[in-house]
Amino acid sequence: MRVVSVIERSYGSLFAVKFEGYDKDSLEIIQEQWSSVLYLRSFFKQYQKDYLSFYPKVKINQMVIKAIDDADCLFEKLFDLANDISGASLADFFKPLDNKEEEISYELQALKAYGVQSYSFLRIYAVKFGQSFVITGGAIKLTRRMKDRPHTKLELQKLEWVKEYLSGGHEAAFVYLDIKGDE
Repeated sequence: MRVVSVIERSYGSLFAVKFEGYDKDSLEIIQEQWSSVLYLRSFFKQYQKDYLSFYPKVKINQMVIKAIDDADCLFEKLFDLANDISGASLADFFKPLDNKEEEISYELQALKAYGVQSYSFLRIYAVKFGQSFVITGGAIKLTRRMKDRPHTKLELQKLEWVKEYLSGGHEAAFVYLDIKGDE
């Protein structure tokens, strides 16, 4: 496992995990999945009962369009905040994973970010590490509890793996991208 910088200008603020055996980091993977009509159609067919319980009159094609639109807005907001120097913060974007937790953040806290559209089912998951946020993955969440479906249960496991990894003092495994240019 490696932790890579997502946005070069956000040195020290936004990272993503790159798991062993994967060519892309966790953020790149969900960006690719959530922009793929084929992936989304397959997902919503597989979990049709789940989405129909929340959206009973919505067709799969509409769910795919909603997911792509919401993902575009979600990633745009994430990248805008990661690059913002005016005071807007990723700390306001990410919320505690457990809804019962207070808003006070702490080291190695499991976090989530919602899609920006109302009733969004998209989630980006991260771990707080110092003043930084390490993205562990994301999911299309259509059930109340994450442990109810294999894909969201895996996201819980990834959060735990990354927390364990970071608590072991693996900062040396962080990969920073320093871009020098004519700015």
